[in-house]
Amino acid sequence: MAIDLHIHSINSDGTDSVEELVDKALEMQLEAISITDHEYLTIPKKRDDIEIIQGIEVSASWDDLESFNVFAGVHLLIYFLEEESSITKHLEKIRNLKIERNEDILKKLNQENIEIDPSELNKFDTKVPGRPHIAKIMYEKGYVNSINEAFVKYLGNGKVGDSRIHQESIEKLIELSRESKCLIFLAHPHTLMSNKNYSNNQKWINNDFITYINKLAELGIDGLETNYSSYNSEITSSLSTVAKNFNLLESGGTDYHGENRPNINIGFGYENKPLKTPYEFLFKMKEKHAGI
Repeated sequence: MAIDLHIHSINSDGTDSVEELVDKALEMQLEAISITDHEYLTIPKKRDDIEIIQGIEVSASWDDLESFNVFAGVHLLIYFLEEESSITKHLEKIRNLKIERNEDILKKLNQENIEIDPSELNKFDTKVPGRPHIAKIMYEKGYVNSINEAFVKYLGNGKVGDSRIHQESIEKLIELSRESKCLIFLAHPHTLMSNKNYSNNQKWINNDFITYINKLAELGIDGLETNYSSYNSEITSSLSTVAKNFNLLESGGTDYHGENRPNINIGFGYENKPLKTPYEFLFKMKEKHAGI
């Protein structure tokens, strides 16, 4: 039985509707999914034929990380959210700050002779416009040859368009998640070790990485996303060992975005290295959540 606990809909930076995502998950015979839109709680209709875990992905500010590596970033996957919880209510503040962040990015790009008006972001049918939407406009206007190039040259952490004024501190996000009786996971752990080329290498699970995970465990995260589309079996195995060493749970997902990342498929990721996240991960998550 397979699951996918990291999926994005059109409500953030994906291209599929919620209904399309559920239909595709059923076609893949998935047992459970979580639609983890950025800073927005997407609540699909309850179904009898698939288990749906309510979740979000949110970027966090973490001084211990950013003071040593401006290219790094930390993203949290927060599961078992309720609509009226402390963390969910706080998301509205973050979304409003994200509008200001987008305007700040566009001002910085304008200084690089990349002219985009904030109103151009209104054409997207999304609840949370963000960097991927800006990248798409840059591509459509011919400023870059691909969305990926937009991030590598301009929009990635540490680049000319970097702006993080919307990010809440990781300590506050964990506190609000605890109040809301949620579980907190580190998404795609390699971003803790990102470099100036907006990429990761095969040596990023090192002593520095272990130190960061130790600090995150002390702050109160519940687990790591050990299964991820771009990870090979060696990385997945190493991350699983790290999780066990710090008594952390494991999760997994494809980070599916629809046409915005066309080579990633819901449920299994890339065709040349298919991902399978076992239901056992979710079983252990539900066990811990029930005890909160």
